[in-house]
Amino acid sequence: MNRFADFTINRRATLLDAAERIERNHSRAVIVTEGEKVIGVIGEGDVLRALLNGVDIHAPLDDFVQHNFKYMHAPEPAECLALFKRHGITMVPIVDEEFRLTGVLTLQQVLEGMRAGGE
Repeated sequence: MNRFADFTINRRATLLDAAERIERNHSRAVIVTEGEKVIGVIGEGDVLRALLNGVDIHAPLDDFVQHNFKYMHAPEPAECLALFKRHGITMVPIVDEEFRLTGVLTLQQVLEGMRAGGE
């Protein structure tokens, strides 16, 4: 099984699929992939805006993917926390040079790491 299955979704999936994945991962977003490559993200706000604009819940994700997304090449929690604060996001994909997903840092993980380090 894909260790990032709760955080990723294929670009050919639907808005409903994205909403279900976002509900499962508790990170308010999901990473959109094409094959092995990360091509963008879609957040719960993107799904909600689409639905409020009358888009069918079974519409493909392609028109709603945010291709201009924040990512990192190495899991640096302090730098990641700065991205969370600056951009109001709750998840950052960690990718290699070919944009293959190698990890995911969530706000919850970073805060738990800070809490554990401070005790």
